[in-house]
Amino acid sequence: MAVTGGLTLLSLKRSDEPTVSCASVNSGGGKDYNILVVGESWASDGKLLPELPRAVSERLHGRGVKACSIGFAGRNSRLLYTELRDKYPTEKLYRLFDGKTPDTVVLINGVNDEIQHVGASAYVEYTKKLVEYFSDVDDVEIIAIPRVNERRFNPPNLYSAVKRSILSCFYDQCQKQVNDLYRVALWRDHPELNIIEYDDFIDRYEGNERRYTADGVHLTDENFHKYGAFIGGALSLEKHAGR
Repeated sequence: MAVTGGLTLLSLKRSDEPTVSCASVNSGGGKDYNILVVGESWASDGKLLPELPRAVSERLHGRGVKACSIGFAGRNSRLLYTELRDKYPTEKLYRLFDGKTPDTVVLINGVNDEIQHVGASAYVEYTKKLVEYFSDVDDVEIIAIPRVNERRFNPPNLYSAVKRSILSCFYDQCQKQVNDLYRVALWRDHPELNIIEYDDFIDRYEGNERRYTADGVHLTDENFHKYGAFIGGALSLEKHAGR
């Protein structure tokens, strides 16, 4: 009954709408480099802007850059993919860039997978599906799951606590800290994917607590903006910048 209940809880969808934010730097002339960021709450509310497009523009010697982020708070990778597929066909997303296919898509997912303990196989499966969803984009890059306070995470309510307890044992052998387990599964099964290493920004949660909010799973506003600059500096632009 516990396992069945846990799987039922996992299948429930979120009803809250995603947030969309855009920022442009040195825009004009119809030759902007366009970046679409898709993810969970780490991609919400324009937290990465305008630092992300500013960093890319500097790397492209002042070229115009437009970046838009769409964030689905609380979604694990399966729910993120399902909601994109059901409600946000790519042609709708690309209207953010006047109908043009973006030059780069950045996927920020996985924090909710590890916090909710959906299992490494589900994280890998739906991360791959998210990449395939943007198969018309030449450059799709994935952020390795950020380091957060998994071990001492406090669920917001009893519902979340029960779900997390059930699924952590069903999928993750009752381990509370599974970041590396999920990361390694993705690298092992899909070495062809273009992954940006989050550890180059913050290599561990312990010792960096001041860079996170009290919940231990989100950066402070200041550090989110620094994170946007980090992503802008880490993207693989060389083979695409001349387009």
